[in-house]
Amino acid sequence: MRVYANNETIAKKGTLGRRMSMAGLIILGLGMLASFAPGMIQKWNDTGNPLAQNPFVQWVYGGGWLYLSMGALIGGFILGQIGNSYMRRFLRPNRPDMVVAKALKGFDDRNRLYVWSSPIDLAFVGPAGIYAIVGRDLAGRVDIVDGKVRTPFSLRKILFFFGDESGGRPLAEAQMDAERLEKWLREQLGDDAKITVKPLVVFTNDKVDLHVQDPDAPVIPYKQLKSYLRSQLKAKPITKPALQKVVEVMDAYAESQGAEPI
Repeated sequence: MRVYANNETIAKKGTLGRRMSMAGLIILGLGMLASFAPGMIQKWNDTGNPLAQNPFVQWVYGGGWLYLSMGALIGGFILGQIGNSYMRRFLRPNRPDMVVAKALKGFDDRNRLYVWSSPIDLAFVGPAGIYAIVGRDLAGRVDIVDGKVRTPFSLRKILFFFGDESGGRPLAEAQMDAERLEKWLREQLGDDAKITVKPLVVFTNDKVDLHVQDPDAPVIPYKQLKSYLRSQLKAKPITKPALQKVVEVMDAYAESQGAEPI
């Protein structure tokens, strides 16, 4: 199997996550410093420092410091957690796309996995069909009811609301990705190509305890991914000529984005 990964985009988003996390820490620090502003301004008043008469300084002294402190603490916390989320997604050694690629190891070169190198984040193309894959790295019990992820309440969910993997609605995400990729492929190949892109949700954590009720699309642990795709071969979801055309346009797009096959 060939994997086209846009490593430049992945690195940029990882760097952005680091910077956002660092900026969040700095803003948190400024929020703490703001709480000392009244005492500092009082000293300026006592020593006759002209800065004490500045309208903004007077506003801070009159109670504005509280707004600055609380705003910085809230904003810094949110920014830091979003940065942590980016780092979790793009910098860790077991990113969902890497787990999916490992799970598909052994497939021949008729199969492709496009990582941030197609019109959607993660796409699989091969004799088993074309799939828009949405990954989730969640551990513990996970229930999917009416397409929405539900996990047991815990204190960690509150403390790491922005930093932890989001449950959300992976089925809806996969369906939107499938529609977007299918529309793009039809624009490239024409409506006569009869291209169908299917949604697929893959959970990439070994410790997940998955319970799914009447899903609109397949929801599987990553260890079952290869066997699932092989089971789809019997239905012959895509012809060889159509597969070749899809691979050609997808490869060309991936290479135009700076991705190289692995």
